[in-house]
Formats: sequence, structure tokens, C-alpha cells
Amino acid sequence: MLAALCVAAGLGLARPALADDATAPAATLIGNAAALAQKLAKTQYVHETSMLGAVIRPYGEGRLDIDADCSGWVSHNLERLPLHYEAVRAYQPQVAGEAGRPYPRATVYRQYFANLPAGAPFQEVKTLAAVQPGDILSWCLPGHCGEPYSGKPADDTGHVMVVMSKPIPNGPGGAFLMVLDASSVTHYGFATLPPAVQAAHPELQTLYANYPTVREQSELVDGKTRTVTSGVGPGFILFGTNPDGSVGSFQFGPGDSVNSENIRFAVGRPLPTPLVR
Repeated sequence: MLAALCVAAGLGLARPALADDATAPAATLIGNAAALAQKLAKTQYVHETSMLGAVIRPYGEGRLDIDADCSGWVSHNLERLPLHYEAVRAYQPQVAGEAGRPYPRATVYRQYFANLPAGAPFQEVKTLAAVQPGDILSWCLPGHCGEPYSGKPADDTGHVMVVMSKPIPNGPGGAFLMVLDASSVTHYGFATLPPAVQAAHPELQTLYANYPTVREQSELVDGKTRTVTSGVGPGFILFGTNPDGSVGSFQFGPGDSVNSENIRFAVGRPLPTPLVR
């Protein structure tokens, strides 16, 4: 929990009386996610694993075995902030094809954050530079963004994650974010960040090392060793920006494609909710 507390201390969020928790909701969210991720012994990426979004089993010696997909992982942690989670769930039927699913998928989070109604317990974060730990960043892939699309829809609706760092600059218009997510795609690790980023931010090595990277496994294919990713864990994702500073592209790991075409992004920050008297 030490890493989570250190990150939370930099949030700078107001702390009025809360209905969900005695601390700022963003700090609660990263605390929930960190507490689980730090206990990982085994994990696997599995679609729609349960009504709660993640299957969590004891592994022994206080460690955990977690099965989840990206939205299941976020939903499981956000459910500990019930007013916030229920607001997303209430929006879910408004997204085509999503009513009746066990929890909101990535496209629901993206469309909800991009169309927040008055009084919502979230604030949309409109620029990459303004992103903070405890924010939820989401994107939808082509054909799942609630807008006309003539091509074949992507197999997945998108991706969603809990942000664990402030933006880490990487040249003009780009920045890394450290996240905790569930994925089947290898992310940047500290060791694979550009050398200039490592040198400028050595503290990231300590932050990254607080979380087991058990989802990263090596396997031998055609005589070559490659890394296979499956499940919950830490990682850095490189994001690019549009001219207005909003998030416009992503790259999961070194050598991967930079993805932007027909992809839409949105970031939601959980807000304190007034105590009902």
C-alpha cells in the first residue's frame, strides 16, 4: 500500500464529506487496485469472468490469483465506490449492444465520460497534461464508438485502465502513463522505456517494482523466446495528443503500432459525492 499512498499524496483533490469513503474517491480507487495488484501470484486475461468483473482466488501466503479482462478489472475496483459505479451502470443501456452485459465494457466507459450528464459523480479530463493518478482512461475502437462507421468493427470494444502516475513527457505532444490494467498485450516496462525517460524519472523504477509482473511470461516459439502477456499488472502506455491537447493516440509497447484512426478517447475523474443527511 505504500506506493498507492505515495501516489495519492500528489493528487491535490479536495476532501469534503463523502458518501462513499472517508478519502477522495480517486485515492480510494488507486488504493483498491494497488492492494490487489501488489498481492498477485497468478493472473490470466479472461473475457466477462463474473458479475463483479473479476474472479479473485486465494493463492496462499496472502497472495492472489486474478482472472479479468480490462473492463472487468476496472469495474471490480470501481464497485467499491458504489455511487460512481452505479452511475456508469445506469448509462450502460444507452450504448448499443451493451444492455444486459454483466458490467460496463470499455466503450461504455468511453461514451459515458465523453457525455457526462449534469450532476454526474465524474469530471471529464479533457487533456493528457491534466491526467492524474486515480483517473480512469478509456478508448473505443472503430465500430464501437457510437458513431457511423463503414468498415468492419474491431473484435474488442476498446480498452480501459486505472491511471497510476501523472503524465511522463516523451518529446513534443507525447507522454507515458503508468497504469494498472488487465490486458493480453505487452506494455512498456521500466526497462523498455526510452533511456532519456528512465534517466529523467528514476523514481518510476521503484513505483513499477511495487507490483509483480506475473502476467509477463516467456515462451519459446520457433526457437525464439518471446514475452506473452495475460492478466492484471502494471505497465506504461505511450499516448499522443491532438492539437487541442486531448488524447489522440496510443502505443502499448516498444515496436508496436501507434494507433489513432477512428479511435476515440475519454478520461473520467471520480469526484467526491456529498454526504446524504
